Amino acid sequence: MSVSKQDIGVEEIAVSGVGDHERRSTQVDSSHEAVGLDDIEKDPANLKTEEPVYDVYGNEEEHSIRYKTMSWVKCGVVMIAETIALGVLSLPSVLLTVGMLPGILLIVGLGVIATYTGYNLGLFRLNHPTVCNMADAGEIIWGPFGKYLLGAGQVIFLVFICGSHCLTGAIAMSTLTDNATCKVVWALVTGVVAFFLTLPRTLDRISYLSFVSSASILTSVFITIIGTGVESAPNGAPPHPHIIVNTTTPASFYNAFSAVTDVIFAYAGHLAFFNFISEMKNPREYPKSLYLLQAVDIIIYTLAGALIYKFTGQYTLSPSISSMSITLRKVTYGIAIPTILVAGVINGHVVSKFIFTRLFRGSRHLHEHTMIGWGTWVGLCALTWFIAWIISQVIPIFNDLLGLVAALFASMFTYGLSGYFWLFDNYGKWRKRPILSVINALVFALGLTILGLGMYASVKSIIVSYQTGQAGTPFSCS
Repeated sequence: MSVSKQDIGVEEIAVSGVGDHERRSTQVDSSHEAVGLDDIEKDPANLKTEEPVYDVYGNEEEHSIRYKTMSWVKCGVVMIAETIALGVLSLPSVLLTVGMLPGILLIVGLGVIATYTGYNLGLFRLNHPTVCNMADAGEIIWGPFGKYLLGAGQVIFLVFICGSHCLTGAIAMSTLTDNATCKVVWALVTGVVAFFLTLPRTLDRISYLSFVSSASILTSVFITIIGTGVESAPNGAPPHPHIIVNTTTPASFYNAFSAVTDVIFAYAGHLAFFNFISEMKNPREYPKSLYLLQAVDIIIYTLAGALIYKFTGQYTLSPSISSMSITLRKVTYGIAIPTILVAGVINGHVVSKFIFTRLFRGSRHLHEHTMIGWGTWVGLCALTWFIAWIISQVIPIFNDLLGLVAALFASMFTYGLSGYFWLFDNYGKWRKRPILSVINALVFALGLTILGLGMYASVKSIIVSYQTGQAGTPFSCS
C-alpha cells in the first residue's frame, strides 16, 4: 500500500491475527505541522502505535492450551447440538394448541427473528472483541450492574438446563429399562457421565461429540415422524381412530402463550453464542455457523411439528415420543441418549468456563497444564453437574420453574437484548438508519413482552400444578 506524505496525518490500519484484537491504530504525531514518511524514518517517536485489545484468551501463539481453534463448521455443529435437543418433540403440541397454520407461522416467524437476533450478537462481538460471554456484554452496556445481572442470568439458566438434561436422561433410561431402577439414580448417572464428557478444556474438543449429538437428534426426530405415521393408532387412541387436524384452533390466552414459550425455548441457544464466537479461529466467519444452525433448526422444527401433528391430531402428546408404541419409544430414546448428554454437556462446559475464565483471567493457569488449573477446572465441572442434579431432584415443580427461568432469560438473551445491543452500538445514528432502528426497537420490545407474558404464564402454571396435585416430591422415583 502506498501512502503519500500529504495523506499521512492519521492513518488507521485494521489488522487481524491470532490475538483476535479489535484494531491496531498507527498514528503520526500531529503536533508537528508537516510529518511525512521521511520524518518517521528519522525519528520513530513520531509513530504512535496503540496496543492491541485482546479478549480473555489473549494471544495464544506461545500457549499449550489454545481455545480459539474452532472452524465455522465445528462451531455450527456445536450450536446445533446445543440448541436442538428433545425439546423439538414438544412442538407438535404447539400446533395442537393453536392449529396447523398459526403453529407453522410461529415456528418459522420466531426462527427468522432468532436468525436476525443471532446475527446482531455477531455484530456486537465484532465491535467489542473483548466480549466472551453475556457478562462481558452486560458490562459494556450497563457497567458493573450489567455484568452481574447478565452473568448471573447466564449461569442460572445454564445450570437449570443441565438439570433438565438430568431429568430427561432419567426418563429415557427408565423407559429403556422398564422402570427397573429409581429415576433419582438414573438422573445421577446422567449427571456423572455428563461430568466426564464436560472435562475437555476447549469447545473444539467438544465439537467432536457435537457431530454425534447432531446425528442422534436428527435420527430420533425422523424415527418419531415415521413412527407416528406408520403406526395404526397413536398411544392413548382407540384402534384406527379418526384423526382430526385443525387449521386453526381457538385457545385461551394462557394456553396460546404457553405454546409460544415452547417455540421460544426451542430457539434459546443464543445465551452461549458469545462463548462460541470467542473460541473460533476467525470470528468473522460466525454468520456461516449461524446460518447453518438456523437452516437446520427451522426446517427440522417445521417438519417435526407439522408432520407429527398431522399423523397424531387430537391425540398429540408432549413429547411426541410418548405418542408411539413402547417399542418405538425405546428405540427413539436409545438413539437420543447422545443428544440428551451432549446438549447438556455443552451448557455445562460453557457455565464452568465462564467461572473458570473469571478466576484465571490473565493467569498462566488458563493456558498451561498446571495442577491448579486442572484441579479448578475439574472441580467446577463437578460442582456444575452436582448442583444441576440436586435442583432437578429437590424442586418439586422443577419443569414449571424451568419455564419461569426461561421466560426471564431466554426472552431477553434470544430476542430483546440483541435489539438493545444494536441500538447501543448505533446510538446517535438512529435517524440515519431509520428502518433498522425501528426493527431493533421492536425486537427489544418483543423481548420485554415475552418476558412479562411468559412470567405470567409460568407463574400460573406453577399455581395450577399445586392446585391439581401435579407437583412432585423431592427425590421421587416416579
